[in-house]
Amino acid sequence: MGKGVIPADSPFYLGSVGIQEKDYVMCGIDVADLVICIGFDHVEYSPRFWNPDASKRIVHIHSSHPEVDSSYLPEFILIGSIKETLKHLAALCDFTKQMPGNFTKLKTIIEAELESFKDDMTFPIKPQKILYDIRKCLSREDILISDVGAHKLWIGRLFPAYEPNTVIISNGLASMGFGLPGAIAANIVLPDRKVVAVVGDGGFMMNLQELETAVRLGCSFVVVIFNDSSYGSIDWKARIKFKKSFGVRFGNPDFVKLAESFGAKGVRVERTDEFAPLLKKALDDRGVWIFDVRVDYSENMKLTLKLSKEVCNSNNGS
Repeated sequence: MGKGVIPADSPFYLGSVGIQEKDYVMCGIDVADLVICIGFDHVEYSPRFWNPDASKRIVHIHSSHPEVDSSYLPEFILIGSIKETLKHLAALCDFTKQMPGNFTKLKTIIEAELESFKDDMTFPIKPQKILYDIRKCLSREDILISDVGAHKLWIGRLFPAYEPNTVIISNGLASMGFGLPGAIAANIVLPDRKVVAVVGDGGFMMNLQELETAVRLGCSFVVVIFNDSSYGSIDWKARIKFKKSFGVRFGNPDFVKLAESFGAKGVRVERTDEFAPLLKKALDDRGVWIFDVRVDYSENMKLTLKLSKEVCNSNNGS
């Protein structure tokens, strides 16, 4: 949920955690001898995943006391205004130093993962390609709202954020159905910014009645539905644990006609190369738009298999 606090194009930005499995960004944490946790919440990424043997030295910076456990025993605790604490610490830091070579290499690998799908024109569309095209259609200060589902995990790990509060993710309680109301709120608070809500078909169906609210209030945003007729995240986790899934498939309505019935505009993307131009046009034309995008979620298990290997030793040289 801290995406954008450090710009994704900063030389000091390595990445953000998207999934609990051993991901590339963890290769950087693995070799760190000190971890400074700023406003850290256990619910986002439990210390048992990144400090299972309690070997890391930890500095806790927060407005409240830490929630300690066997994997989170801070050596220093700085309680108070996070902003003022960081001001004082920044005054003592030397920002002329370069990132170590292994971190620079790792950063290049992480950034290349999204770039490698920019010319992928297969259909249904790969989740990485959808996110690449959305990023290209938005400026640095525009806003992406993420609902809860498999798409959220891809956004967490890959979608670059350049300004604070420009990628809003429902984490912690992870409430499905958050995306559409979140887009309404973002547009009301910051009407001059373009807003894209990324939702799964399951999450969208939980709060689709808010299309009436959005149209009645004269909102402007685009809802991009990752359509796989399934609870993609549950399917993914079930396949990892049980090697199969059950009870996750369902039928969907005609999302274009559904949007039009509420007075919104509907688009069914039928080719990969038409998604970005249609999205850009919708953002420029304003109004409430619903994009029905078929997604290739076979990428989910491909990622799991990829990360099951020793990614750190084989890729960043650490």
